[in-house]
Amino acid sequence: MTMMNSITADDFISFRDFDLNWRFTDPKHNLLPEEDLSEIHPLSRTMSIQLYEQTEKYLGNATLEKSKFQTIESHEITEDHEEVRKWLKEKIINPQTQVAVSWDKTTCAVTTWKIFCKYWDDFCYPSSDDILIWASSEGWILNYCHHEILEFGVLKS
Repeated sequence: MTMMNSITADDFISFRDFDLNWRFTDPKHNLLPEEDLSEIHPLSRTMSIQLYEQTEKYLGNATLEKSKFQTIESHEITEDHEEVRKWLKEKIINPQTQVAVSWDKTTCAVTTWKIFCKYWDDFCYPSSDDILIWASSEGWILNYCHHEILEFGVLKS
């Protein structure tokens, strides 16, 4: 996987130009506090494509490609969003770890694991999103399938 430290300031776009900014800035959806919003950094189309092309091999038919992982743990999404948040936090990932969140080939943002866990249900919309979340230096990938299933996979060495 690509190293996120190869991303430069030129690879980011303004939040105003981010296609999914409404999820985090529109009171009809969720209006994040400025402090949290400032930790979500949308990437340019070019960088989003590069990251997508390097990670798409880990995805099968809307699920993680089993042959690429040591283990895969699945979790069905329920109405209890706090329970899902707890499951995510149990992954023993440093809250300040930088993660990439890729919605599709041209839409990606970088944030912290803490922010992703706190607002996972704003990042992941049922019936519409298939998302990969990863930290390049950590050796894991989280997949959110629009069928409301999360998969946490630990990559093979």
